[in-house]
Amino acid sequence: MTDEQAVNFTKDVFAFISTAKTISDLSKLPEHLSLISKHKLPINTYPKIEFSISKQEIQSLIDNKILNEELEFTPQINSNLSDPLTKLFYATVWKNGDLKKIKHIIKGILDGTNQNSQQSEALVFYQFGKYLTKLPGQPIIDQHVIRAFGIYKATNLDEITRLRHMKIIDKNHIDIIEAYKVWLNSDAIHDELKNNVDYTYYIDNLLFATGKTIKLHS
Repeated sequence: MTDEQAVNFTKDVFAFISTAKTISDLSKLPEHLSLISKHKLPINTYPKIEFSISKQEIQSLIDNKILNEELEFTPQINSNLSDPLTKLFYATVWKNGDLKKIKHIIKGILDGTNQNSQQSEALVFYQFGKYLTKLPGQPIIDQHVIRAFGIYKATNLDEITRLRHMKIIDKNHIDIIEAYKVWLNSDAIHDELKNNVDYTYYIDNLLFATGKTIKLHS
């Protein structure tokens, strides 16, 4: 796929999204966009998260000394894990060496309504925390979603090529992330669709598949 084809394909996806009024509409891909279907997030691996996490719930963890001032787990957490499900999840995160990453998710939850965040690292985890608040218009992001939106908004060939080669999200993509969130809350999306509390999840899925389809591997 050439850069020009990638741009046209991406713009067709966004044009399709702009016509959708329901979640069901988003699943009815026209034939020329069906290419992205094989790149959609597998539901068995990433089922939709039905719960939310509030700022108050995080504050209770801080009050109970399970989280410290740096929003990292304290040693007390080991004596506070009572049910087997929580123990298994904690053990999995521990084994993967991801305990330190959770603070960025927590920051996102605490900053759910903050429109002027100074966060410049672990942006995917941070935004995931914002999504977990289930506040209106907060998406899940990753390199593929931001690639798709960045190319949709790109104005020059160098930018398109760079985005197609992108492998990680960093502080250089903050403006694209913020523009994406503005777009999700704009008139570009039908109000009827936005009335669904999880509409961003379904759009994220489409853009994930789009960004993965047009990615250049080097």
